[in-house]
Amino acid sequence: MNSTSWPRFSKPPSAAFVDVDGTLLAHTTTFLFARILYRRGLIRRSFFLRALYHGLQHKFGRLDYGRLIEIGLGYIQSIPVAELERIAAENFEEHVKPRLYQGVVEHFASLRAEGTPLLLVSSSPGLVIQPLGTYLGCSDLLTTPIVIERGRLIGTGSGPPCYGEGKVYWASRWASEHGIDLDRAVAYADNWSDRLLLQKVGRAVVVRPKGRLLRLARSRGWDIVRPLRPSIPGIGGRDRTSGMRTEDAG
Repeated sequence: MNSTSWPRFSKPPSAAFVDVDGTLLAHTTTFLFARILYRRGLIRRSFFLRALYHGLQHKFGRLDYGRLIEIGLGYIQSIPVAELERIAAENFEEHVKPRLYQGVVEHFASLRAEGTPLLLVSSSPGLVIQPLGTYLGCSDLLTTPIVIERGRLIGTGSGPPCYGEGKVYWASRWASEHGIDLDRAVAYADNWSDRLLLQKVGRAVVVRPKGRLLRLARSRGWDIVRPLRPSIPGIGGRDRTSGMRTEDAG
């Protein structure tokens, strides 16, 4: 079945837990952030290449995020958080926002208007995706906690990294603290590593799935959506018709 809209709901979900990389845009936000830091001479090429490598690991569901965040913090600890936040805002406007899949803003705005709280659940650092969360009107960001001391990042806080099983931990914890019934919630994700989060909620939406995740989605009757990529003048790509295709998971 083909459609030009994201899934519809007969009743507003109790909450929407939304992955970022590959789900809202066809790119890795941490890689885009690392690239702008590298271009400005704030990090060495070695970290930029590591970000690229780990982005590929995430794509195939094999990311050791705990190790990645440990390495990443070592590279950027000397940069004031205020400067990182300013660069993150510029990165969002210049590189993330233009890459959002078509229909993302409208779909999540409609959910928010119906009273559904939106939560970004991402392995990317909170300061990197904060501008996106603000833009979409998210109620909260669920990411790996980062400790800030004297205006600089010094390490991770308590709790597991927000990746794989860690996403289930942080989503479940947030739901418990806010009295949210996960059986009435929806989750959006694109990666095999997100399958546990997708299985935890009442309704799952998978975006451009492939391989094992596609087979799992079809076997479980999950919604499968294939949004079109936007045209990005000056960056590459070509104009495409607005809207998106939706594939029945059955």
